[in-house]
Amino acid sequence: MSFEQETDILEADETETEQGLLRKALVYGALTVGVIAPLFPFLLMISMSFKPTSQIYSLNPIPSDFTLVHYRYLLDNVPIVRQLFNSVVVTASTVFSVVVTSCIMAYALAKLDWFGREFAYNFILATMMIPGILLLIPRFIVVVWLGWTNTYQGMIVPFAVSSFGIFLLTQFFRQVPDNLIDAAKMDGCNELDVVFRIVLPNSMPAIVTVAIFTFMNRWNQMLWDLIVVKKQTLYTLPVSITLFAKSGLHSNSFGALMAGASLLAVPTILLFLLLRRYFLEGVAMQEVGA
Repeated sequence: MSFEQETDILEADETETEQGLLRKALVYGALTVGVIAPLFPFLLMISMSFKPTSQIYSLNPIPSDFTLVHYRYLLDNVPIVRQLFNSVVVTASTVFSVVVTSCIMAYALAKLDWFGREFAYNFILATMMIPGILLLIPRFIVVVWLGWTNTYQGMIVPFAVSSFGIFLLTQFFRQVPDNLIDAAKMDGCNELDVVFRIVLPNSMPAIVTVAIFTFMNRWNQMLWDLIVVKKQTLYTLPVSITLFAKSGLHSNSFGALMAGASLLAVPTILLFLLLRRYFLEGVAMQEVGA
């Protein structure tokens, strides 16, 4: 090989290396923008909750003087403890109900052979296509008929069953080996024993995924609670913060509003951080199963 050929090969390798580095730089740059863009409004919200009133609208995202005055103002004007208790009761009850009903119905759809199973499964999938806002008035009429306005059950029962949870767990339960279930039945387990002693312990990633999504949806629910509840003692935290923002008495308390929104976001973030391992495993297994 001549010296000129070796030089050409080295130059080609250097060019490919430079192009590879450029592509990596572009990819990492795009990923960085994709991470920062969704986080920026959230970080700005937290920053504004700690800024003095005179600096709230400044372009500097980092407060020069940290203050808790907005949190104190919010606690003085909103019964946070009571409404936090309401949110916890309603959300925890909804998550528990969704997980239990989804597990039982998903097992029946995935592992039991009965007439109309495919029709029921397709019907559940079809309900996922219906926008929730269309069901708002029919749900409210049913709640009124049952006398559940201004009650916990009026906030819990309409969300006690989740089509998404049933669909997700059905797909996951289909991956559970039938031999394992048959062995449990031979040992004397009935269907409910199989669900709660065999299938559930082996399906924790999917169950945690359903629980996290249900928690996020119910914890941040505002419109339904605002419609079905009129007693301040039953307000959930999102309703209270929304009414606080709309009140003419506090219309200028933008910092306190950001403080309330920050407090509202904390439980969801903590739950995800605590259960993220199961959540990521559940998403990964669903992708593999698909």
